[in-house]
Amino acid sequence: MRIISGSAKGRVLKSPKGRLTRPTLDSTRESLFNVLAFSGLEGASVLDIFAGTGALGLEALSRGAANGVFIDNYTQSLLQQNIALCGFDNKTEILCMEFKRALARLKGRSFRFIFADPPYNQNLVNNTIVLICQYGLLAPDGLILMEHSHTEEIPDSPLYEIIREKSYGKDTRISIIRCRKEGE
Repeated sequence: MRIISGSAKGRVLKSPKGRLTRPTLDSTRESLFNVLAFSGLEGASVLDIFAGTGALGLEALSRGAANGVFIDNYTQSLLQQNIALCGFDNKTEILCMEFKRALARLKGRSFRFIFADPPYNQNLVNNTIVLICQYGLLAPDGLILMEHSHTEEIPDSPLYEIIREKSYGKDTRISIIRCRKEGE
């Protein structure tokens, strides 16, 4: 697993031993960031929930995002190593805690891009989206990029809308979501 483009291009990220994380494949990440290229990563604040190796947030920083917050309850040391490897120590914050507590702690801050890649089929997808919207963590022009299993449906909601979905391989889907504004 490597950084695909930008200032840290080619850096090979450390991965955990075992099956603690399920990193987003390079090809999937490249496709995702090709879509985001038109949305303005330059100077953006990003949030990477269920960060694992930090590949999504680090790719965004490499491509010009100003700063990033990484949430993962298990991989703090790995995240610190990968952040240092890419030279982004001064642009990042790690919250090593359960995601609900971390999102509550971030209330009052906003992010242009929020990446979320929760463990598949554990009923975390919809809870994560709802908390992001309820805490107002997404900037008005921001996007949530939710990686999830094909079997996990995201229902319609007055809080958010799916603006694009794309499947990758047999089991992965990425939904691009925006929070609805009041009165929409």
